[in-house]
Amino acid sequence: MQHDVILSSGPVTLRPLEVADAPEFFDLVEAEAWQGMATPVPDSVEDVEQQLHSMIESSGTQAWAVLYNDEFVGRTALYGIVEGLRTEVGSTYYGQQARGTVVNPTAKYLLLKHCFEERGFHRVALRCDSRNGRSRRAIAALGATFEGTLRNYRRGADGSVVNLDYFSITPEEWPQVEARLKARLG
Repeated sequence: MQHDVILSSGPVTLRPLEVADAPEFFDLVEAEAWQGMATPVPDSVEDVEQQLHSMIESSGTQAWAVLYNDEFVGRTALYGIVEGLRTEVGSTYYGQQARGTVVNPTAKYLLLKHCFEERGFHRVALRCDSRNGRSRRAIAALGATFEGTLRNYRRGADGSVVNLDYFSITPEEWPQVEARLKARLG
């Protein structure tokens, strides 16, 4: 769904994702890094335009472009939004230059703060393909609670049937998660 929410901290800014971001996003896509995603690896800017359009127009989804020092480095989203109750953080993909930097923890901090302190959600879930060790470690490093594995839950980017690892954070856990993220970010 369209929105006008801009979130920012230090060098990281989340602004509404636009279809016009497709060329920059396509330049970031690497087939190997894409394997944890739910959609096939985009083959063209047009493929990315279609994916971004679907995300932006999907009810229950708010998508952001992620900027680092004003440079487009990826995307992230809230989806499965049930106002006043729950949402999921995901559809996150960063280019190589942003991986392993402050970008992901800062983006997650901004989204979680927005979810708990501005939107009043009672649950924020995060999930990843069980084969995606990098994403699983990043989610665990946030301090999210592992809830279990959904076996044979969906198709992966390569078409295979994959398991999903589910994590969540509740308002009661948010202060500890927030403190942990602030400590990581200095």
